[in-house]
Amino acid sequence: MSTIPVELPSDLLDFVETRVGEGRFGSASAYLVALVDAARKNRSAIETALIEGIESGPAKEWTSEEWQAIRDRVTQRHKQG
Repeated sequence: MSTIPVELPSDLLDFVETRVGEGRFGSASAYLVALVDAARKNRSAIETALIEGIESGPAKEWTSEEWQAIRDRVTQRHKQG
């Protein structure tokens, strides 16, 4: 495995050390590896969704009912915290 030097501001270092202290990760290195892996998986999921969207055919304009449904979902999520 390769290594890279990483410099963190003290508040981020405290955050990482807290996460390691919670016991889910054996070291700061293991925590950072998990973060990078999660970012890679998330990017892959986003790219997959974008490709599916492109391949789904031409776009069509949303109706006012569809826009309202989106507003309602966002409002509901915001209320839930």
